[in-house]
Amino acid sequence: MSGRGLKLAVIGAGVMGRNHARIAASLPGINLLGIVDADPARVNDLPDVLKKIFTTDLPALLPQVDAVVIATPTKTHHELAQLCLAAGKHVLLEKPFTGSSTYAKELIALAKEKELVLNVGFIERYNPAFLRMLKEIKGEKIIGIDIKRFSPFPERIFDTDVVFDMMLHDLDLLPYLIKDEIIDIKAKGEKIRTKMIDRSIVAITYKNGVIARIEANRVFGSKTRNIAVTTDKFLIDTDLLNKKIYIRDFSSPTPTTIPIKAVDQLTEELKAFALCIKSRHPSTAPSAVDSISLAEEVLRLCS
Repeated sequence: MSGRGLKLAVIGAGVMGRNHARIAASLPGINLLGIVDADPARVNDLPDVLKKIFTTDLPALLPQVDAVVIATPTKTHHELAQLCLAAGKHVLLEKPFTGSSTYAKELIALAKEKELVLNVGFIERYNPAFLRMLKEIKGEKIIGIDIKRFSPFPERIFDTDVVFDMMLHDLDLLPYLIKDEIIDIKAKGEKIRTKMIDRSIVAITYKNGVIARIEANRVFGSKTRNIAVTTDKFLIDTDLLNKKIYIRDFSSPTPTTIPIKAVDQLTEELKAFALCIKSRHPSTAPSAVDSISLAEEVLRLCS
């Protein structure tokens, strides 16, 4: 880090890449030097301020930066992350990280060897409603977990299934909710709009008897992002999309609503990445390996 701060490049000028670049350009301590895409036509989708730093020449830009955000199609993640880490650059790799636990472990080993930060773009980790829910259930005995993540069909997604496209977020959140050994996984999936799994329902049983039920559906009529946790004292229903929490104490018929202060999760993710680099905090990637391994097992059972 030098000059005006962390010198950053965003690789990929699709929806997520544009969002990363827009936010990075406004954050103090980050100097966005470029947004890169192999398709020169992508420049037409950018606001004027980003058009000025658009390039298709990654090899020319890479030596100028300290770190990169990779927001390209999943199939390119492993190769691009390897290239950037080998060049000595810190990497924030967008979800689903690599789509392979084997590739994920390779990248983590390379980052460790190079003493670089490798973070993963699991944005729900920064959801203020989820973080508040964790405080509410701390120390409570959990009886069951029910998670739903529904969306209309995403026309921009063409190279991955609903497990790695959507459910992976929730599989990543599970260890924060319950820290216990998984003893059984049951899963089923449907191909509805694509040749890949578009809807999946999973039941995960833990050693302590808790069952977590997760459903992901990318051909639904509207968006839903919901986590319901039942404890021995209350039910807490968390709307991750609208940032609302409802708690129903079993001794009272009227639920309590908890106000949540809104934050931009992508901003928090980028700030955390910059802080990891500046303060040499541990990378977030190692915790993603278990999530990816679990997603691989779910997909195997769905197939």
